[in-house]
Amino acid sequence: MDLIMNDDMTYQETARIKSNIQSFVEKIKELSQEFDFDFQQLDGNFFSFIAKHIVFFKYLSEGDSSNFSYKVLISDFYYIILAIVKGEVRYMYVNERSIIENYLRSIMDISVQDNHVTDNVFQELRQKSFHCGFDEAEYSLIRSEYRTSCGYIHGSNILNDNLASVLDECANKKFTIAERKKYYIRMQAVLKSFDRLLISENALFVSGCFHRKKSILSYLLGRDLLDLLFQIVN
Repeated sequence: MDLIMNDDMTYQETARIKSNIQSFVEKIKELSQEFDFDFQQLDGNFFSFIAKHIVFFKYLSEGDSSNFSYKVLISDFYYIILAIVKGEVRYMYVNERSIIENYLRSIMDISVQDNHVTDNVFQELRQKSFHCGFDEAEYSLIRSEYRTSCGYIHGSNILNDNLASVLDECANKKFTIAERKKYYIRMQAVLKSFDRLLISENALFVSGCFHRKKSILSYLLGRDLLDLLFQIVN
C-alpha cells in the first residue's frame, strides 16, 4: 500500500513539474513578443531543457541549502533565457561563463569564497578520473565555450580606435535563428557533460535528493543519467 501511495504521489509531483515547465515556456513566448524575439520551436525546446535544470538544481539546493553554487546556477539559468529573448548576447555569455564556473565548483568541490575558477581548475578537470568517463572532445567543447564566453564579456573589438563603431557593434549585435540553433546544440552538449560529471562525483547526495523520486530525476535529466546513478550507488 505504501509503495502504491508513493508511486501515486511521485506521479502527481511529476505532472505538476511538467505543467509548471509548460507554463514557464508559454510565459517566455509571451515575453518574446514584447522584445520582438522570433520565438521558434527550437527556442521552446531549449528553454524547456533549461527549465528542467532549474528544477533539478532546486531539488539539490533543498538537499544542501548551504551550497551557494546551486543557487547561483538557478539564477543564471533564468537570466540566460532572458538575455536570449532580449537579444543581449553579451549578457547571455556572462551567464554562460557563470554556469560553467559553478558547475566546476560543484564537480571539483571548490568553494565560491575560497577560490576562483582558473586554468589550474580546468587542468585538474581534464586529468581527473570519473566513474562515467570524460573524453578529450567533451573537455575541448567545455574549454572552448568558456573561452568564447570570456571573449564576449571582455569584448574582442573593445580596443578599436573608432569609438562609434564599437558602440554600434555593442548595440546592434544580432542573434539569428541559425546562430541560436548552433548555440543551443553546443550548450546542451556542455550541460549534459556537466550533468554526468556532477552525478558521478555526487551520486549519493543526488540519490538522496531524489529519494523515492527517481522517475522525476529521469524526466529532468534523462534515463541515461538515472542509469548512471544506479550504476554508481548500487
